[in-house]
Amino acid sequence: MSTTKSLFARRAASKFGLLLAVFAANALAESPPGSIPVGPMFAYPELEVAVKQDSNIALVPEAQRKSDTIWLLRPSVRLEAKKGANIYELSYRGEYGRFDSQSTDDYEDHVFGARANLTLDARNKLMLGLQYMDKVDPRGTLNLAATPTPNQYRQSGATGLYTYGAEDAQGKLELEGAYYDKRYVNNRALGTSALDHDNIGYGGTFLWRVMPKTYATFNLKQSVYDYKESTNTLDSTNTHTLIGLRWEATAATSGKFSLGNMTKKFDSAGQAAGRRDLSGFAWEGAISWKPLKYSSVDFNTQRAVNDSTGLGNFTVNQTYQALWTHAWNSRLSSKLSGSYSSDKFNNAPIASAGGADREDTTTSTGLRLDYSVKRWLKFGAEYQYSVRDSNDSASEYKRNQLMFLLSATL
Repeated sequence: MSTTKSLFARRAASKFGLLLAVFAANALAESPPGSIPVGPMFAYPELEVAVKQDSNIALVPEAQRKSDTIWLLRPSVRLEAKKGANIYELSYRGEYGRFDSQSTDDYEDHVFGARANLTLDARNKLMLGLQYMDKVDPRGTLNLAATPTPNQYRQSGATGLYTYGAEDAQGKLELEGAYYDKRYVNNRALGTSALDHDNIGYGGTFLWRVMPKTYATFNLKQSVYDYKESTNTLDSTNTHTLIGLRWEATAATSGKFSLGNMTKKFDSAGQAAGRRDLSGFAWEGAISWKPLKYSSVDFNTQRAVNDSTGLGNFTVNQTYQALWTHAWNSRLSSKLSGSYSSDKFNNAPIASAGGADREDTTTSTGLRLDYSVKRWLKFGAEYQYSVRDSNDSASEYKRNQLMFLLSATL
């Protein structure tokens, strides 16, 4: 009897295993390329390993600079589910950096995200997002005294975008909102505690069709900064009022450009501390040109006000960026990039410049090559050169970075 039961169990287990194998094979066969079925979702994992030589890890003048080799591990995964026209997504992206010589600069970055794109009906669409980050600020990106270790922060936030208007409607309306809170974890006695803050942003854009594929845009947005340290007087409200165009004039060209006014107003505590408000010219622009299906050129520019990172009241930033992407064949592709930005600090006098406020200009160029060894395996090499000139000689630097990387997907 036990022998019969044992034989039955082995046959049942064999059939069950065969059914599981068939089910798994069918599931994988029905999965999109590069994905794994996970319940109702599909997972798209990726792993990248890289080694980078950095000639100036702290972004300091030539006499003080230190170079190092950094080993990088970048795992990521995206889970996606679709239900009709709706898309739901979960994601994780990590970066683990280890320095050959400067081990105190070792870091780990983590970014978690969730997103939902909902089509409620032909006229109403809603996009919702959540994000949590545990990261470090790269050396030299804050205007604080030198710290023994990179400045680590945690930031959580939420975003929403509601769109009203059918695809062929004469007019459309976009309403957006965002919130995040940022808290520094270490080096708080050395100045990072003063940078803890909450931010609430909201705004709207009205679009009016002036040509078959061109809209006039009218945009109003505000961003409210609330610093958490009781003695901090940087609480303020930024307002942008912009008009412009958004177009997709041909199959090869699309873009948007708007210009107008920006203001920054400090609250009563900031006014009492002598902080000066700002009112000035602002613009935003992005143009994409695709003359060939395997080649594209992207151009971005903006003029905006940025909050202080430890020096002065704020900075007015102008940025111009260009990127040429080209696929030379089915395996080899390249990216050639260049950027120029200027930063004018408010209430940041430099003694060596006769008491004038600090002004920086930063220029960067880069080249990246990617070669697909297999559909799922890619090798890359990237070089970047950047230089910052300033009327404050202690803020100038030159930097060379060379990186080799290997990335794998399913």
